[in-house]
Amino acid sequence: MVKVKTLLPDKKFMRTILSIALPMMIQNTFTNLIGLVNNITVGRLGTEQLAGVAVANQLVSIYIMCIWGAMSGAEIFAAQFHGKKDTENLRNTFRFMVLVGVLVAAAAAAIFLTMGEPLVKLYIYSDSEGSDTEFALREGTRYLRLLVISFLPLALNMGYTSILRVNEENKVPMYSSIVGVLSCLAVNFFLIPRIGILGAALATITSRVLEALINIIWCHTHTDRLPFLKGAFSTLRVPGQLAKQILFTGLPLTLNETVWQIGVATITQCYSYRGLSTVAAVNIASTVQFLTSVSIFALGAAVGVVMGNLLGSGDRKGAEEASRQLLGFSVVVGAGVAILLLILCPFVPALYPNLSAEVHHIAKWLIWGEAFNAILNSFYNAAYYIIRSGGKTVTTFLFDSGFIWGVSVVAAVIIAYFTTIPIIPFYWIEKVLDILKCIIVYILVKKGSWIQVLSGAKETVAEQV
Repeated sequence: MVKVKTLLPDKKFMRTILSIALPMMIQNTFTNLIGLVNNITVGRLGTEQLAGVAVANQLVSIYIMCIWGAMSGAEIFAAQFHGKKDTENLRNTFRFMVLVGVLVAAAAAAIFLTMGEPLVKLYIYSDSEGSDTEFALREGTRYLRLLVISFLPLALNMGYTSILRVNEENKVPMYSSIVGVLSCLAVNFFLIPRIGILGAALATITSRVLEALINIIWCHTHTDRLPFLKGAFSTLRVPGQLAKQILFTGLPLTLNETVWQIGVATITQCYSYRGLSTVAAVNIASTVQFLTSVSIFALGAAVGVVMGNLLGSGDRKGAEEASRQLLGFSVVVGAGVAILLLILCPFVPALYPNLSAEVHHIAKWLIWGEAFNAILNSFYNAAYYIIRSGGKTVTTFLFDSGFIWGVSVVAAVIIAYFTTIPIIPFYWIEKVLDILKCIIVYILVKKGSWIQVLSGAKETVAEQV
């Protein structure tokens, strides 16, 4: 008989996890509050404006996941170098993260500035209420083009936040996110009544710039606690062997996050085929889900840091035991998120008094669907980070992106374009499919093939170059 202590972390391990996860939970809460604030304030303008902003944000999320994927490969190495206390390679890895962030930001800005309108148009369909689709298209395009200004500070902020997380300095990003959301609130309520959704864009830009400045300034004025930042940009050169290793490990992650998010955007585009009311309702449900699921995201990131440090220090047995405990804990966290979503659901429509009864009705059922999915999402997220911590990025790419395109997207396209299934059962079918995904990823974790040391198998890269 399996003892409970093998399924859940003990008190000491729990403190370690929470010391990393709690500040990130607070940070993510305030970061996601920016989206909620934009939703509520723009939602008071009308369904068309909310739909336009929702579509633009869906497209921007592809860029965000691309940046996150590009950083994630380097973060795996950074976590293991930190576990080894290898300052030189940690410095080089951080430099790589920043350079990649700048390049991806520039590429995304060029794409959205030149192709913004046709991309937004992919999501705009008329519905039973005869909404003004041309107005929604115009508003979404204006919002997207202005939001491009936030791409560079967002990329820099993600790089600095990532390296702070690896070094267990989680409070600074937490404080910067609080400042960000407060500034977003102030600008939103001042500008949106005057200039509409452009005010929401300016509020987001302001919050991203302030978050980045706070993190950057703190990091470079506390090099005693982050010694790898001394001389971090005295050169832009990254040792070739290290760059190759990060690219080899990180490219599948970058492709995975980008391809995965494009898959999510494709599913959302299939949802939008049911009309503008659906676009608005899906945006409300997903925003509430993101806000309440910060513990799931924080747990996943904490799993990556803890498992990376264990593997970097050579503790294979400890990593294997920790993986079982973290999966058990993820179920508990997911159940808590599900309960929270069920409690909040009846109160959400009151935040959007100017939207139609149809939007309110759809959003309620979609939020219930997210509650059902919370446990599955939490379990899968923890398992994903466990596999990723050992550098098995090709495995995560083949499974994660393979599943969403081979199963979820296929189902969405068939339902959207070849059936008349309404949006509520349509949405629920997509959530139920995640049960299969969780079964497969559990098998992958249990096999243990992900347990490998990246930074300790040979001499350090710095010694090789």
